[in-house]
Order: sequence, then structure tokens, then C-alpha cells
Amino acid sequence: MKNILIVDDDRAVLEVLGRALVGYRVRLAFDPEEALRIAVGLVSLDLLITDFMMPEMMGDELSGRLRAVRPNLKVLILTGHSDLLEREKPPWWTTEPHLAKPVELGRLQAVVAELIGPPEEA
Repeated sequence: MKNILIVDDDRAVLEVLGRALVGYRVRLAFDPEEALRIAVGLVSLDLLITDFMMPEMMGDELSGRLRAVRPNLKVLILTGHSDLLEREKPPWWTTEPHLAKPVELGRLQAVVAELIGPPEEA
């Protein structure tokens, strides 16, 4: 079963995203530091889904730190600031998959399946 780590500083968002990804092994982290601790303990990690703007660390920094030890890690960035990021176009904006918040769950499921394959049947 594919392993996904979801990071968001909004617990309600975490719960909804976690429930939407049935058929994957999902771990939830409320902040980037917790995500780093969880990731260290995982044998495999197929996908990081992270909020972009979080108080302690931005999502692109988190993904960079995890890719330093897991170079092939797939990343999906979620943001409520798509308009601003579209104007500013930070380097990751054109290279990383990203979705605007609020996330449409069907779209999330489709993008995750594109990135790491379909969920396993229960």
C-alpha cells in the first residue's frame, strides 16, 4: 500500500484530506516539525501533501528537507494563496503539482492517483 504524509496546520483540513484518500496508508501531521519526525520513522514514503503557508515552515522548505533524504519523493502542495503565487511565480510553482484550497476532493483523488498510482481496493 502506498504511503502518504499529509501536513496542514488546520486540523479540520487534515481530517477531511485523510478521509478522502481511502486505499492509501495515510499519516497526518499538524505541523512541519511533526511531519519530519514521522517521515524519519517511515520505511517508505510515496507522497507528501503539504499546505504551503504554515507558521513554522513553508511547504516548499518542508518538501526540500524531506527530498534531501528521499530524493524521489513526490510532492503535492495545497494553497489558499493561488492568486498571489500565480503572480509571483516562485520557482516551485511551475515544477511542483499544486492545488488551490479549498480542495475539491475528487480532483485531489485524481491528482494523487496520477502521482503515485490508484488506491488499493479494500
